[in-house]
Amino acid sequence: RQISVAGKGEKSVKPDVAVLSFAVVTAGKKLKTVQDENSQKSSAVIDFLKSKGVAEKDLKTTYYQISPQYQYYDNPPCYSSPCPARRPPEIVSYEVKNRVEIKVRDLNKVDELLEGVVEKGVNDVDSVKFQIDDEDALLAEVRELAIKDARARAEKLAKDLGVRLGRVLSFYEGGQVQPYAQDVYGMGGATGMSMKAVVAPSIQPGEQEIQSNVTITYELK
Repeated sequence: RQISVAGKGEKSVKPDVAVLSFAVVTAGKKLKTVQDENSQKSSAVIDFLKSKGVAEKDLKTTYYQISPQYQYYDNPPCYSSPCPARRPPEIVSYEVKNRVEIKVRDLNKVDELLEGVVEKGVNDVDSVKFQIDDEDALLAEVRELAIKDARARAEKLAKDLGVRLGRVLSFYEGGQVQPYAQDVYGMGGATGMSMKAVVAPSIQPGEQEIQSNVTITYELK
């Protein structure tokens, strides 16, 4: 004597934070010069962000890399000895990349911050993602809606069958649609002169549909 019912909860929400990922990339023949230039530009970017209200906890370096750039030489094949020494690859320059990720809690500032960091030295914009900051609280709210929906369905069935609902025998949650990071600004590392054109459009966060599906089995009396 039991009955199983499915319930669904859903809610449309607007993302409340934006996550921006970008980098300062510098290159040159002398490593120290390249590092110093990168450090100066990166510091200017961070100072600008802090001046615009981005908190220390919302700033983090996610990637720092020094990449030697090599010149490769053609070494002709040798068919008789003695063979001449092969010319090894030679380092001709260095590239330094410092990637930073920030969380923006005021979505009205996204366009302004993007334009500002480019002016301060950012030349590689990776992405802008909109997401929900407190996902757990939102999922709990949608799950509660799904449970209420299942309960209402079970009570209607019990009434139609002329029985009463008893205790819950089992509960299953499946097919929950998590809030997702909505990447609206994947630039694939746009660099150089194209950056000013890249940051020009106004960016809109849109909405996300969050769902929870549950199955509850009740005892019948």
